[in-house]
Amino acid sequence: MEKQKIATRTKGIAFVFMLVYFASYTMRINFAVMTVAVCEDLSLPKTALAAVLTAMTVSYGVGQLLSGRLGDLISPRILLTGGLCLAIASNLAMYLADSVPLMTVIWTLNGLAHAMLWPPMIALMSNTLTEGEYSYAVVRVCWGSSFATVMLYTLCPLLLRVSSWRTVLLLSALLGAVTLAVWLLCSPRLFADTKASLSKESLAKKPNRRLPGFSYLPIVLIMLSIVLQGMLRDGVTNWMPSFLLESFGVSEENAILLAVIPAIFSIFCFSIVSVIYRRLIHHETLCAAVFFLTSALASLVLLLTVRQGGAIVLSAVMMALVIGCMHGINLLLISFVPRHFAFFGIVSGLSGLLNSCTYIGASVSTYGFAALADSHGWETTILTWSILSLGGVILCLAASRRWSRFRGCAPFKEGDL
Repeated sequence: MEKQKIATRTKGIAFVFMLVYFASYTMRINFAVMTVAVCEDLSLPKTALAAVLTAMTVSYGVGQLLSGRLGDLISPRILLTGGLCLAIASNLAMYLADSVPLMTVIWTLNGLAHAMLWPPMIALMSNTLTEGEYSYAVVRVCWGSSFATVMLYTLCPLLLRVSSWRTVLLLSALLGAVTLAVWLLCSPRLFADTKASLSKESLAKKPNRRLPGFSYLPIVLIMLSIVLQGMLRDGVTNWMPSFLLESFGVSEENAILLAVIPAIFSIFCFSIVSVIYRRLIHHETLCAAVFFLTSALASLVLLLTVRQGGAIVLSAVMMALVIGCMHGINLLLISFVPRHFAFFGIVSGLSGLLNSCTYIGASVSTYGFAALADSHGWETTILTWSILSLGGVILCLAASRRWSRFRGCAPFKEGDL
């Protein structure tokens, strides 16, 4: 009977956080999906909105560091609530905005708002759930981002035919408001008895445990691996439509539609990676190395396909496999790794630090891959994807031995001692 009660609570936590992450992704990437419509409506060149999107990406990455640290000092529930409120307000403000400078300011705040969501979610789950429950919940939370991506890329074109881009922002804010209401109603019951929901005064009384000196090297190597993961995940995703359009001559509409394939595939990848991790390779960096290697091989197959003038379907599948591997590595290194730091009271801080590395890589690849493709062509760019993937293999293998040692001296939770 007790097991059933725990299972039900775990499912509740997973559902609520999946909804939060779904709403977060919707309110964060909606404007990027509609840039063409915004440019046409306001008679702006595409480059005019680059500052808006770049400001959001930078503020989101930097905000991960700030909110991660805050999440270790104050109640994660308070931080998450504040992030949702600010995200809703930012989408409502963007609905009314009509100038690029104002949009840039608003979307910078939006980036900070969403940076306040991931670290506290990881902290709450780490301090609440057992290892098996955590694995179950975090996979479903990650589904939220894939569901939001598929929804936006499929529904936005339809909504824009009958309404304006401002309506999409309004609907996104409404989704955020519903999510906030669900969170406020459910969170007291779901986290009432966990140490993650303690007051600031109670948290301040936790013993100060220092990280062992040998743990810093694997952390740095994992951070570098995440930078490569961010470059490949967002870089390949962002430029997949352009590659398909230029290499195979497909229409822009069909190229964008094909770009939805990786988002759908990633939903299954999260579950596949979790099963492999739990049943075959129960080690974050070694398992990540396997998926980096898979990505390298998929990139090489893609390269051979392009050189031989191969089929568009095989090319799209190989790109989806590269992106899916990166989503799996994201799950391993950003979702599973931080929980081992619960014993030291820095889960939120480590989560924010690691997640920020993804956006360092994403910022580099957004412009880097475009410049490389323009100057040296897609074959050189695809070869670079394979080289970066092999770099991830080397980094993860280099970190594995000391990471194993750290896992041995850091129990999943304080209660595991």
